[in-house]
Amino acid sequence: MLNLYRLLISNNLNNTILEELSEEWLERLSPEVRNELINGFYNAGILTIDMSGFNKNEFYDKVLKHKFHLYCENLHIHLAPIIQRCLRRMFLGFNDDLKEYKVVLFMEGREDDRLEAVKYTIPVF
Repeated sequence: MLNLYRLLISNNLNNTILEELSEEWLERLSPEVRNELINGFYNAGILTIDMSGFNKNEFYDKVLKHKFHLYCENLHIHLAPIIQRCLRRMFLGFNDDLKEYKVVLFMEGREDDRLEAVKYTIPVF
């Protein structure tokens, strides 16, 4: 049953992000990433993004990984409000006692690039 919920949450979150994320970021996505930008361990409040998925026209290889923290911060600014709205709709409506929910978003590079993951905490009120 938990896998079904994980799949529903993941589909809803990823679809919402891909509908609302700016064209600037969507144009950088590699074609194979189009379905699942964010992976999650939702019961633990952990989300991950592999930033190497933004490699259309070698954007990750040529630009992003050289200014990794800057691009992570920029994407976080765009994603945080989308994630907040989407998760608020999904989680806070199910439990009246749940007044606050936080997720931790990790933005990671390719393992071979040895980039330290950037961590953000996103409150969902």
